[in-house]
Amino acid sequence: MLARLSFFLIFLPLQLGLAKNNYDIAIKTLGCQIIAKAYVNSLECLLVRQRTAVVAVKFSLNQTIEHFDVLATFDLIKKDKSRMNIADIKIDGCKYLGSMYQNNIVGKLFKRLKSVSNLPDSCPVSKGKLYEIRNYTFISDEFPPGAPQAKWQVRLKLLKRSELVADISIEGAVVYNT
Repeated sequence: MLARLSFFLIFLPLQLGLAKNNYDIAIKTLGCQIIAKAYVNSLECLLVRQRTAVVAVKFSLNQTIEHFDVLATFDLIKKDKSRMNIADIKIDGCKYLGSMYQNNIVGKLFKRLKSVSNLPDSCPVSKGKLYEIRNYTFISDEFPPGAPQAKWQVRLKLLKRSELVADISIEGAVVYNT
């Protein structure tokens, strides 16, 4: 009995340290645009739910893609509507599909993305197949604790040999629960 009580008293504070974030990820807009129709046959983006955001994406290709890159830009939107760039990241898309980035926040998001999609495990990404991301939920616990309440925009540019193929834009906010 004393051992169980000691175990509880030691590990309770550790569990309290793992408390859930007290904010939600809200998405205001989600936009997708095909730039190079020679490569992309169709691209649909759907904002299923705004607060505790849920999104869905469908796409098919006209050509098999052997290699691609993703340019990700993350901006905070200030009260005066000006932008403050937080990050510009270039990701090798084929390595990303193969979970090469699994030990950082990008990889953690991708691990769950793979569970709700039929994306391939590696390149090539085949033409003619309908790829889907079904009801991907943005869970605040996968983001850093204490994130500032702020509006933000993420822009994803999908490139094939530095040619812009598709453009995805997400505008949202960190919204604290009251």
